[in-house]
Amino acid sequence: MTPTNHPVTPLTSASGSQPLAARPRRLRLPRWRRVGYLLLLLAALAGVAMLGTSVAPPRDPLNARLDHLTTGLRFDLFRWEIDALTGKVGDLLSNPATGLAPVEADALVRGYIDAAQRAGELEGDIERIYSDPQTADPEAATAGQRAELATIRRQLDEQASTVEAILQGQLSQIIRQEGLGTASTVWPPPQMRFTEPPQLLVVSPRDRIQRLRSVDLLADLDTADRGRLEEIVQEEENLSAYVTGIGGYGVFPTMVVDRYGLPWTAETIAHEWVHTYLAFRPLGWAFLKGGDAVTMNETVASIAGEEMGQMLLQTFYPDLAPPPQPPASETLKPANDDGDTFDFGREMHATRVAVDELLAAGYVEEAEAFMEARRQTFLENGYRLRVLNQAYFAFHGSYATGPAATDPIGPKLEQLRELSPSLNDFMHLASGLTSAAELDEVLAQQEALAQPELLRNEAALQ
Repeated sequence: MTPTNHPVTPLTSASGSQPLAARPRRLRLPRWRRVGYLLLLLAALAGVAMLGTSVAPPRDPLNARLDHLTTGLRFDLFRWEIDALTGKVGDLLSNPATGLAPVEADALVRGYIDAAQRAGELEGDIERIYSDPQTADPEAATAGQRAELATIRRQLDEQASTVEAILQGQLSQIIRQEGLGTASTVWPPPQMRFTEPPQLLVVSPRDRIQRLRSVDLLADLDTADRGRLEEIVQEEENLSAYVTGIGGYGVFPTMVVDRYGLPWTAETIAHEWVHTYLAFRPLGWAFLKGGDAVTMNETVASIAGEEMGQMLLQTFYPDLAPPPQPPASETLKPANDDGDTFDFGREMHATRVAVDELLAAGYVEEAEAFMEARRQTFLENGYRLRVLNQAYFAFHGSYATGPAATDPIGPKLEQLRELSPSLNDFMHLASGLTSAAELDEVLAQQEALAQPELLRNEAALQ
């Protein structure tokens, strides 16, 4: 659906407004809470300013060399934070969602996301035409698409603050419902911006898969720029490098891409909010140390974000919510599944296992040749992987519930969620962890607590 053909219009009577008695409950933020959030944002703004002027993280030689290699390509997070926080202060003062009935908010959010998806399709079409050597005049060939894209982008810019405020309020309701806030306050408050997050340069040693460093890069780097930077890092540092786009960024306010549909958006804004929640707790503090804490942070955010995102859909957009999943023991293999269908998750996991084995045996060049051969296989099966190397696995493996991961942290955290009576209990336990050893200890405690209940259930069935 495009906004030019299907504009979002409020549902009103012929006179342009609803009868007073028939108007549904409005989405309003209490004045005292608006003042509190405003003070929070002003404090965050001051903190960012002080951080940028007086505090610099310690630099090691690798950081310094990567800074040199990415000169002119790095994303300015400090400037973005100043602009975004200033905009959020303005939003809190104007409260753009005030006066919207739930049915109007629903229509506005759906219309915005549909328009953003259309914009993403147009951007992809334009990029393909410009990259096609057979197109003599790409500017003329894309004139219609660029005009439509400009119209959509203007509409999205006008509506973004209102849609953000609606989704922030809806997520706040889910957070309070799950006991992660009080009846009147959620900390930290969900604050988001629809924007293109920075691209990320990830580097890993070649002889093992480990996320050594990551650097925020400009959001609009093209494919050629990404490839050149990866080659330079490998040649000059003898490291594996991977530049990737990301769908969200857990700063404050969080960054979220708007073009992948409402189910994805709901899960992503929840995922990124979990990162801000963890930032005030031991697991978030441990993130700065790297290692297992990075994987634990990302995995907790993935587990909780998916769950809260589905709750948001079920509450506000039930037609888009996924159907309930049966227990794994009740899930049957489809009768027509002969095992020949190319399964991305299965194949990527098998690739990761084989690469780990080759690297552990010291076969670095053989592992790299194997990954390139596997990349070609993925391409042949419709998966456009630009890069498949150690740094790719170092990045995607930090999400320990994904197919590129082999780390046992993912299954352990999933088991901890299964043993936790509620999402609130899981978040309380997980956010207090700082290491994989602590995860093992807490998991053993929860298994011991659950054992009597399991025995009672087994006895009842006999």
